[in-house]
Amino acid sequence: MAFINSLKLMTINRTLSLVDIESLNELLKTGLPLKNALTLIKTRNNEKAFTEIINKLDKGFLIEDVIVEYLPKSFISYLKPLIHDMSFSQSLNLAISFHNKSTDNLKTLEKSIMYPLILLFLGISGLYLFDNYGLDMLINMLKSFNTGLSMINVLRVIFRIIIYSFYFGMLIAVSLILYFSREKNIAVFYIFISKYFHNSIVQVYFCAEFISLFLICNDLGYKTKDALKILKSLHNKPIISLLAFHLEESLLKGNSLKQASSQIYFDETLSKFVNVAIHTNDFVYILNNYLTLSNERIVKTTKRLTLFIQLGTYIFIGAIIIFIYQLLFLPMQAISNF
Repeated sequence: MAFINSLKLMTINRTLSLVDIESLNELLKTGLPLKNALTLIKTRNNEKAFTEIINKLDKGFLIEDVIVEYLPKSFISYLKPLIHDMSFSQSLNLAISFHNKSTDNLKTLEKSIMYPLILLFLGISGLYLFDNYGLDMLINMLKSFNTGLSMINVLRVIFRIIIYSFYFGMLIAVSLILYFSREKNIAVFYIFISKYFHNSIVQVYFCAEFISLFLICNDLGYKTKDALKILKSLHNKPIISLLAFHLEESLLKGNSLKQASSQIYFDETLSKFVNVAIHTNDFVYILNNYLTLSNERIVKTTKRLTLFIQLGTYIFIGAIIIFIYQLLFLPMQAISNF
């Protein structure tokens, strides 16, 4: 009984799930009062959180000040910049749209590139284990047959160079990812990419994300000025905030939208689509076409990259199998020479 009670306490927590948040958003869209909406979606798992929220609201606290204590960290960063500049229902709806769109973009990218990287890591790790725990045994066995080992020693040196180069490169890559994952550092990284690798796939990815979030604001009825203000406030998305800042700054200086989008921080293709959009009656349609084209380019580039990694990994694994196969047959060749 005590075990069951402790298990119940573990499942009942103070953090709301994304399903809870989306359910609350849908109820608020119908015009239902906040407290009624909170009561309707209360379950055994979220009861503690919603009960505390309702009690605090009854004491006079504002939902804007209360709700952030009960949200997942990944969602707070989207809601917090918005919640004091618009109604709770509006900020919640916009934050959910931003969160879902950004999560989908990231999942698509991770899904396409993670498999070949894992495959490469497993291949190199397998070679490392073989070099440290299997190769010595084979070499000692071959010594008893007076077999020449010069070629094996050369290949072993080559394999070790590959192994340690890979692990060293991986260490550098992880260090760079951790360093540039900080808000200020990733903005510096993007500025560097924009100056020295203009129109790179990195720039295309973030410009496409910027436009996708901009279109979400547009679909929800926000004008360009308000949309840029909203995007500029997203400090958890430093590059999106940077792009919104430079676009807004250029527009405030009196530049046209085409001129504003021609800055080095923006993908060159985006400027061309904006120029076309200015002369059409359907600005949103043209920007959606830009998103489609950008996503296709991102998919093609990641496919080429993953194909290159996969082919390299398969060739590498094949070479290792052939090498081991030859090693295993060396004793039999040595016996046949007697």
